[in-house]
Amino acid sequence: MKITLKKKKISSVALISFTDIIFLLLIFILVSSSFITHSGIKINLPSSTSQQNEYNKNLSLTLTKDNKLFIENEEVSWEELPSVLNQKLVDNPEQVVVVRADEEISIKKLVQLLDLAKLSGSNRFFIATEIHTEGK
Repeated sequence: MKITLKKKKISSVALISFTDIIFLLLIFILVSSSFITHSGIKINLPSSTSQQNEYNKNLSLTLTKDNKLFIENEEVSWEELPSVLNQKLVDNPEQVVVVRADEEISIKKLVQLLDLAKLSGSNRFFIATEIHTEGK
């Protein structure tokens, strides 16, 4: 007795839909990218050619060219800066204070700002700059 097997050709190919591929790419991009948020306060940061490190636990301290101070998008006065900054640092002492100062700010004002931040108990600072490339 001879059994014959017939080979059938597959007439249709099971394809993954285009939307599934786009969805998977979107998930990959969202998972692999880092989310770094910057405040909406308009300042011109000084440029730097060295690479910058961004920390996950940071506290933004911004000084604008018209001498306004902001902690995490909240405007504070120079007098209340140490107490407000101290309160924020008590909640999480591992935070890095990211100083964002306009490039037109004098060094004297920047040193005053860093002194006040040190008085509030902060000992980890990071000065934000824009990355300067050859093409710019």
